[in-house]
Amino acid sequence: MTETTTAPQSLPIVRQGAVAWTGDNPFIYLKRDPAGQWSSLSVFFRIAASPYGIGRAAVVVENPYDRTASGSARMVLTDNVEMAKYLVRDFVSKFVLFRPSEVMDDLEYIGGAEFQQTLEGDDWTETATAADRSITLTWRSLGEPFAVDVPGSESGTGQHEMFAVFRIAGGGEVNVDGRQLEGTTIERDFLNGRGQSAGMAISETWVER
Repeated sequence: MTETTTAPQSLPIVRQGAVAWTGDNPFIYLKRDPAGQWSSLSVFFRIAASPYGIGRAAVVVENPYDRTASGSARMVLTDNVEMAKYLVRDFVSKFVLFRPSEVMDDLEYIGGAEFQQTLEGDDWTETATAADRSITLTWRSLGEPFAVDVPGSESGTGQHEMFAVFRIAGGGEVNVDGRQLEGTTIERDFLNGRGQSAGMAISETWVER
């Protein structure tokens, strides 16, 4: 009699640790001079779950390293102010390009925002409006998606494992109150390759270590 064996089946892996938040988190970072400092740092959030509920937020920090730059756009338009403050305080301000900024505690939070998404081919636009204020973020020529698993030691906070699907853009634009911010995206090191300083982070999830 011949005995047969069945190979053990792989089981799903359940990650330990609380989910800090999950959703979309695209970004656009601009420079006036490719060799100079970043002239603006902008991120967008579409949150599906967090300790402060769901919501959206558009964050623009113009002249992030020059506190004295007058007329700079430094604001957050959102439909969930407490969620937006949590994301900026515990995540955005810890991201590597935002850490040196001295203005992250000075951002203007404007609630009651309404949002519109526009997709045209490989271009993607997110618009936030509240009263007479507006932020429009546009990603041009989005590339093919790829998945990443960033360990906690290498993540933006150093305290969370991060999972996401990325689409790097060919360029990006930021408009605040009808004014297009100066600067363009630049090519830089990104994860294990090179890419422009604008892209979509889709289905991004941060899990406490």
